[in-house]
Amino acid sequence: MDIIKRSPVVIAVAIVMAILIIMSMLACVLAPFMLASSLAPLIGIGPETATPTPTRTPKPTFTPTATYTPTPVETPTPTATDTPTETPTPVVTDTPTPTPVPPTPTRRPATAIPTRRPATPTPRRPTPTPAPKWEFAYVDGSMETAPNCGGPFFKGIILGQGGVRTNGVPVHFWFDTVGDCKVSGVGQPVGEWGFDPSLAEPFKHVHFEFHFQVVNSCQDYTPRSDVFTIDFNEACEEGQFENITFRYAW
Repeated sequence: MDIIKRSPVVIAVAIVMAILIIMSMLACVLAPFMLASSLAPLIGIGPETATPTPTRTPKPTFTPTATYTPTPVETPTPTATDTPTETPTPVVTDTPTPTPVPPTPTRRPATAIPTRRPATPTPRRPTPTPAPKWEFAYVDGSMETAPNCGGPFFKGIILGQGGVRTNGVPVHFWFDTVGDCKVSGVGQPVGEWGFDPSLAEPFKHVHFEFHFQVVNSCQDYTPRSDVFTIDFNEACEEGQFENITFRYAW
């Protein structure tokens, strides 16, 4: 008993051996029955099975059956239904994002520039008109010319104060080396004077310069006017010179 308590393995082996012995004994008992059951069909041993006798079955007489004709059912005419109008699906449009407008810059008011008052103009004294250098002056454009194949001839007028024809004013006349002096109103109408050089025939067609000037007197040739000069070339073209006018200028 002490050995059994000390060796559990020995107990387990003993149990297994006992089971094997029991199974062997059962196999020996059952083996003849199992062998007989397996050999019985081969040797014709076993209970007989009865074979059934076939019975004649009469054929049934075929009776035609009436064909069923379905009665047509009146189908109601469908009532016309208004076709609904297709409503277009609204297209969703993206709402544009408003672009922010930059603020308008505020213009600063211009700085007022003080207006400069115009300088008070200093009144200028009128420029005095210089007095004529000469007491008498030739009136431009006053002379008139005409052909005179008989030779050059000169006639003029003296206008005193107020433009009035005036006597007693001497006029000095000269050309080349020849000279003369005439006084207005002497042997002539009022205020008039004249010269006739009485040139010889060859000199009537030769160039000369004839000079005229108002002087103090026929003894004193101190000038009282500038010199007026006439270019002479051909008497038959321009030989008569009239209305040579000197006017009082002071």
